[in-house]
Amino acid sequence: MITPVVIDNPQEMEVWVSGPLGANRLYIYTGVAIFLIKGTGPGWFRDYIDFELGRVFPPGQVKDVLATASLNSIKNEEHAVNAGWAVDRLMARWDPVEERVKLRADLAVRDSDGFIQRMGYQVTVLAKV
Repeated sequence: MITPVVIDNPQEMEVWVSGPLGANRLYIYTGVAIFLIKGTGPGWFRDYIDFELGRVFPPGQVKDVLATASLNSIKNEEHAVNAGWAVDRLMARWDPVEERVKLRADLAVRDSDGFIQRMGYQVTVLAKV
């Protein structure tokens, strides 16, 4: 796991809704995760970031969670040789231990001087509060 992950410009919006499964709130979380992952050569180097966001949701409140992400900052220090950067997989879920939503992003970079430095995200939580 990549650490540290610093969240820059975290934002939250709470919207009252009349949704499925008795949902009455929609929470939208956005921000930029700042971290550093460096490639190791011509093959893909894979690692992940994992962090909590937003408010505490007691058991039974979260009805659904959706997430999207994009690479916000990448670089190559010298000559790019078969360089590549990727968000391979993104998963947002409610964690029953912390009672918060967690976001995990599986990342990949290739080229010995290739870096991923920032990832923007948006997570939407449908809840019954």
